[in-house]
Amino acid sequence: MKILELTAWMAVILPAAVCAQAPPDKEATDVDEVIVIGRSVSTGLARIAVDREMLVDTATVLKDIPGANVNANGPVTGIAQYRGMYGDRISVVIDHLGIVSGGPNAMDAPLSYVSPMITEELAVTRGIASLSHAPESIGGHVSAHLSRGDFADAGSVLDGFVGSRYSGNGNVSTTAGRLTLANDQHKVSFVAEVDDGDDINTPAGAVRPSRLHRERGDLSYALTNDKLSVLFFAGRLDTDDTGTPALPMDIRFIETDLAGAQATFNVSDTQSLDVRVGWNDVEHLMDNFGLRQAPMAPMHRQNLATGTGTQVSIVGSQALTDSTLTFGVDATTADHDATITNPNNAMFRVDNFVDIRRDVVSAFVEWQGNGERSDLELGVRVKQVESGAGEVAASGMMGNMGTNVGLLADAFNAADRDLSWDSIDALVKYRLHVASGTQWRFELGSKTRAPSYQELYLWLPLQATGGLADGRSYIGGLGLEEERSNEITVGFGKDIGRITVSPQVFYRRVDGYIQGVPSTNMIANMVSQMMAGAPALEFANVDAEIWGADIAWKVELSDHWYVDGIASYVRGQRRDVDDNLYRLAPPNASASLTWEADRLSISAEVVGYAKQDKVSSFNDEVPTPGYGIANAMLVWNPHDDLRLEARVDNLLDKAYQDHVAGINRANSSDIPVGARLYGAERTVSAGVIFSF
Repeated sequence: MKILELTAWMAVILPAAVCAQAPPDKEATDVDEVIVIGRSVSTGLARIAVDREMLVDTATVLKDIPGANVNANGPVTGIAQYRGMYGDRISVVIDHLGIVSGGPNAMDAPLSYVSPMITEELAVTRGIASLSHAPESIGGHVSAHLSRGDFADAGSVLDGFVGSRYSGNGNVSTTAGRLTLANDQHKVSFVAEVDDGDDINTPAGAVRPSRLHRERGDLSYALTNDKLSVLFFAGRLDTDDTGTPALPMDIRFIETDLAGAQATFNVSDTQSLDVRVGWNDVEHLMDNFGLRQAPMAPMHRQNLATGTGTQVSIVGSQALTDSTLTFGVDATTADHDATITNPNNAMFRVDNFVDIRRDVVSAFVEWQGNGERSDLELGVRVKQVESGAGEVAASGMMGNMGTNVGLLADAFNAADRDLSWDSIDALVKYRLHVASGTQWRFELGSKTRAPSYQELYLWLPLQATGGLADGRSYIGGLGLEEERSNEITVGFGKDIGRITVSPQVFYRRVDGYIQGVPSTNMIANMVSQMMAGAPALEFANVDAEIWGADIAWKVELSDHWYVDGIASYVRGQRRDVDDNLYRLAPPNASASLTWEADRLSISAEVVGYAKQDKVSSFNDEVPTPGYGIANAMLVWNPHDDLRLEARVDNLLDKAYQDHVAGINRANSSDIPVGARLYGAERTVSAGVIFSF
């Protein structure tokens, strides 16, 4: 392990140390692009061609982006993490539109809606996301695009692909396809993917339940001409009987309908208008007895949750002399309900979230000036967030438990639940091309995030916490203030001969950071003690700071050989007390040696994670040791239309625990309850994709 970790870190440090200044490969809209393990990374953007990755959870590819990671609570429930922030703090959009999740524990995290083989690209904004990207992006911005094919140059063309991938560990299979009929102005496309698998094995035993089944489809129509570009789409996500062993319940079904429309009008040579409308509706059932070892019948629980969201945005753009002015307004609405029952006891019922609404209305203006050697971006966004909740209730609980739960419900119903937050976000980005060729990037921003509905309205001590997965029970805080992050980022990109690097350093000072602290509500603590064996944590505002650095690099050894990799370091701690922030990825790096010819590519990769002993005492977080693993992959294109793939993960069959993986909650697993989930054992995968 020590050798693998040292190899990964040395592979990162040495290229950076020998780099000298030279002109980067500059694009019109962004900056020097570095190929990192087959991905495109720059000082301003990191892209991954997701459909080329052999995986089942699209969020997993975030591990190959500098500064990014994924909090995994199950096989398809990855929650995006970027530079120490995760969950609702990160904006995730699919084809420029967000997703309202149905599950209060993020079982249908936004990236679960983009199945890998039909997802063309995933991009992460490095540094501070522009204010035009999203109304709330305090922790970063992730953008994904489904693969809907291209317009034809002339005539009508029918094209697409069909493919399948299989992994021996857990018999995980993926089958996907796309069919596109297009000419130079019209395009109709249908994409679909089915993912299925059994429980995953690790060197420490099987993870039960970690089975999965997901179906995703999308039908779209697009039009383009000199004046207009239009996209209409409708889609469906069905996830059935999928394990989430780090959470109190598993997925029995998630049924989501999605629809949207987008149009770009070229009003003149200097003016354009973008209009986007999106909608999705989720119905989600979970339980604690169907897929995992069931508790005694009186403790059977199932939760039916629903969520509905709408989005509208109108953005105008005006080209000026050597600059562009962009301005827009947008609005999003989200509605949630969740009811907990016991199928063995018709009297038991907890109205956990009732008539929840969270509405965001905002407007922004952004100016981008482009000089010969420098670029400047200035942005301001004005925002209002309003939320509300209906009255809650509970029944079917006896004795002191029923009395105390009733007191909590009465106190919640008597409180003011209609809340609002007004804020202003501001951002400055400056990019400088110095004479020596190095491209510098300086960013300074102040952004806000209003509390989530779980952080506000969780009136009964439960673990419906947006996927925190720490095993603690929480209650909400109706007096929560918004979070404000003041951040500075500095980075550069340089390219000398066959060597390219793109490092960045950052610092975030977060006022009002929302996390759980020991509750002073004695009734809530008594209820939590009876249900979970520990007092409750209450969502509250604290002060925090997060800082670190990350780098992407590549060295071309010859026309056919290259080595590339990434490295990331993040440190987060409270400023008001002596404690660390919860569930932050430890220092990590990866390096890959690749031989690439016209039709064949072979890669060997090492991945190293340092120990994580900077853990949160308030969350009872347990340290993890460091580890290193090796992977290998092969891609062969014997024909222009045929792609054959093979991959071996964890080649040395190493037992390891990823620090941002969840803590096991399922009694039926070989992993003890309370232990962190282990990574998969040696896993061999293969795939074939035929294009036409």
